[in-house]
Amino acid sequence: MSMRILVFGMNGQLGWQCVKDLPGAIGVDRACLDAATPSIKDDYTAVDRAEQERELAFRINADFPSQLAKLVAKALLIHISSDYVFDGHSSQAYQESDPPAPLSVYGASKRAGELAILESGANALVLRSTWLIGEQGQNFAKSILRLACTRSELRVVEDQRGVPTPTPFLVAQIASALRLNDKGPRGLFHLVPAGQTDWYRYAKHILEKAQLHRRWQSILRVRASALEAITTDQYPLAAARPRNSCLDTGRWKQVFGLEQLPHYQQVLDPVLDRILEKEPVPSQVP
Repeated sequence: MSMRILVFGMNGQLGWQCVKDLPGAIGVDRACLDAATPSIKDDYTAVDRAEQERELAFRINADFPSQLAKLVAKALLIHISSDYVFDGHSSQAYQESDPPAPLSVYGASKRAGELAILESGANALVLRSTWLIGEQGQNFAKSILRLACTRSELRVVEDQRGVPTPTPFLVAQIASALRLNDKGPRGLFHLVPAGQTDWYRYAKHILEKAQLHRRWQSILRVRASALEAITTDQYPLAAARPRNSCLDTGRWKQVFGLEQLPHYQQVLDPVLDRILEKEPVPSQVP
């Protein structure tokens, strides 16, 4: 008997990838949720807007997971959380046992969602990940490409570290957990590829690839060599970001007997290639 998988947030980066890659996955979009349970939504990732929409952020990122944990009974609930539950002050990659200290409303709402599930007694797997990137939806790579085509200069923060996590990688790891059925991991785990970078070097890599791509090489107004590195203090946003978003994946590797997870560039470049091939080329601004 094949496994049946219900995916909330099917139009987001990760939800779309789950429906695409997981056999038996059925996606639920916002329209379905509005009809069935009008008081809840399926996703909330607007980090800066959450500072002004605290109630909405908590309703979606905390109350909704809490309701799901009560509804799923013995079915496995896989919940995706975020590096934003940490303040980023550590000099080391964060472990699951490190105390959360969110800097933003969004981070606090994600932590509340984690606790709601972990304390519910549900059959649950909570995965923290960072810097998601996929073909579907908006992400950092698509923003950099758009800005590099429409602006004459581009500044990117250099003092925030993290790990780009392609959605195909994350879904493949989830599939490995699902194949273990009742023997699979439960509780809280960190899951990202190996390696780390910062937003500036990440953006530079994106543009270096775009400069070699037939669809983009002639329309980029900002080349990789012209990127300007700045500090977080030079780019103030409504919601504070952790300077260190690196996550230790030792627990996950131990469960699966892995010496190492693939390096982020190994799993990132195929996704960037597909984005460069499919993403609509933005109109240039004079």
